Amino acid sequence: MKKILVVGGEGYIGQIVCNELVDKNHEVISYDNLIYGQKTNSQINKRPNFRFVNGDIRDSLKIRENLENVNAVIILAGLVGDPITKKYPGLSTEINQKGIKNLIDECARYNIENVIFVSTCSNYGLIENDELAKEDHELNPLSSYARDKVDIEKYILSLKGKVNSFFTILRFATAFGL
Repeated sequence: MKKILVVGGEGYIGQIVCNELVDKNHEVISYDNLIYGQKTNSQINKRPNFRFVNGDIRDSLKIRENLENVNAVIILAGLVGDPITKKYPGLSTEINQKGIKNLIDECARYNIENVIFVSTCSNYGLIENDELAKEDHELNPLSSYARDKVDIEKYILSLKGKVNSFFTILRFATAFGL
């Protein structure tokens, strides 16, 4: 059984990820500040291999407390999408840039085996002529949300060979609802 920290574990993707991991008998910590006023994951709250922590990624001490003996971290947290990042640009920078970098640094400091950063396909911007983007397609982020994701991807890539953690970057398509 692996111990997995899901940061942003109470969001609509996070809750599904936590459910799957708990069902596969992993020990799961859902770390979330409930910024959107959502409820915690009632489907698994009582399971012995699940724990919810109300915490913010900008709080280094609390992050450290929850990285002890963790094998993997899944980073889903952040202000998601262009509308909210435009509405709250300062908070967006604090969370989507400084907070995520803080979390990545702590994962590297704790030598977390595997760290998955969930990015976005918005990094590609608009692509002409219905061309399909591939992983090595030129990045052309048009929103502050996408620019922050690209910056974090570059930051992660800059750590290659310098830390013991293995980072994976996933570029999700737009997701919403169940």
